Amino acid sequence: MAATLRQTPLTCSGHTRPVVHLAFSQLCPDGYFLISASKDGKPMLRQGNTGDWIGTFEGHKGAVWGVALNADASRAATAAADFTAKIWDAVSGEELHSFSHSHIVKTVAYSPNSVELLTGSHEKLLKIFNLEKPETEPQVFAGHTGGLKHVLFMNDGKQMVSCAEDKTIRVWDKASCQ
Repeated sequence: MAATLRQTPLTCSGHTRPVVHLAFSQLCPDGYFLISASKDGKPMLRQGNTGDWIGTFEGHKGAVWGVALNADASRAATAAADFTAKIWDAVSGEELHSFSHSHIVKTVAYSPNSVELLTGSHEKLLKIFNLEKPETEPQVFAGHTGGLKHVLFMNDGKQMVSCAEDKTIRVWDKASCQ
């Protein structure tokens, strides 16, 4: 007779408005981590296997729509309605960089080597920011006719994939900017 597994769901309270996005880190020496985005504008970092609260990133002025953790969970990225994407020190909670956009930022993703941040917004553009030189202009990819909903790096960071309100999914080549 097969053993019956019993799973107990975790309840992670703390947000005051709807939770709109979640992201998990890779497995790290301290386990794995979960970050949540919420319309309350206060993304939260938690221990992934227990749901225990670690900290809240405070600094956005509006809903946070997207979140990401870098490869070793030392940095968090957030996308928000205040027209910014922010990079945070996931250990101290300190804001490290803020990248301005001309419209609501809906999604963020780290490159596999954690050196670049990919953003997608209602500007209908993908932007790649160099985190080693955050003051430089981002690489920009245009082609969608609707606001972006989600972006990801793929193929070791050589390509990106995006989906948008224009009902399309696009694959982009980083080297050719298309």
